[in-house]
Amino acid sequence: MKKYTAYTLTIIGIIAGLGLLFTSCEKDITVDLPDPDPKIVVEGYIFQGLRPYVVLSRNSAYFAPIDSAALANSIIYDAIVTVSDGINTDTLTFQSANEAPLKYAYIKKNGTVIGQAGKTYSLVIISDGDTVTSTTTIIPATPIDSLHWKVFNDPGDTLGLIWTYFHDPGIDDRNYRILSRRVSQNPKRNNRTFRPNTLLTNKFFKGQAYYFGVGRPDGYGDGLSEDNFDHADKKCYRLGDTVKVRLCTIDLAAYNFFRSVEQSLDDNNSPFASPNNVLSNIKGGLGCWVGYGVSEKQVVCFE
Repeated sequence: MKKYTAYTLTIIGIIAGLGLLFTSCEKDITVDLPDPDPKIVVEGYIFQGLRPYVVLSRNSAYFAPIDSAALANSIIYDAIVTVSDGINTDTLTFQSANEAPLKYAYIKKNGTVIGQAGKTYSLVIISDGDTVTSTTTIIPATPIDSLHWKVFNDPGDTLGLIWTYFHDPGIDDRNYRILSRRVSQNPKRNNRTFRPNTLLTNKFFKGQAYYFGVGRPDGYGDGLSEDNFDHADKKCYRLGDTVKVRLCTIDLAAYNFFRSVEQSLDDNNSPFASPNNVLSNIKGGLGCWVGYGVSEKQVVCFE
């Protein structure tokens, strides 16, 4: 399970373009890495039935400090951001956005551009003389057939996964990203942010039924402690939770981006891995602009 926020994409912007750094166990080697060319890092989404939102930041040097202050300083607040569906065009402004991975993003709350299946959406960003562009297409959604919560077999256990069943239509090559969120039980806390769970391609189940377990993503942000949600190596939902699951269709460029991010993050934990390029779909910058076809269902975790 991976989650990708502006923080993650900033880190990706830091490592993008760097070669493999060799060190010797026999002597110390000091390497002065040049500062990278400044680039705009984009995290932008348009969901079926919803208006777009975009989070913008700047990349930074490999050894630059990574903390909340550095992240805040990297955020771009004054860009010109436009989104078009070929007929309507909205200019987004930096403001509060509950749907975004951060508290603030570029949005237009009363905009005319709303995600529709089958449409292609263009993104143009201008900041400090730099221009970046991208396009994404919302692939028609694949319906979720059913959800159910299943507890693990340990006696008295109250932890389990949300088992999700759907049937791939088999009419094309489809890529999926599964998102979920726990519906907060605290009426003063209404976190509407869905977090990513699983990335799939129908290469191995095209035209067939597919059944898989959805766990609770890391960094869930719903005001609960991260403790007491673990079972073996899995983050779980627990008895009494209400959970919404989104089965999202994404185009190939978006799938390649998320897959390369996963590979890059995994390989950077290994000193023996070869460096990997993140396959951004942003021209002139880094990051992603993703359209989501959405099928959504809700389940209550009970025995």
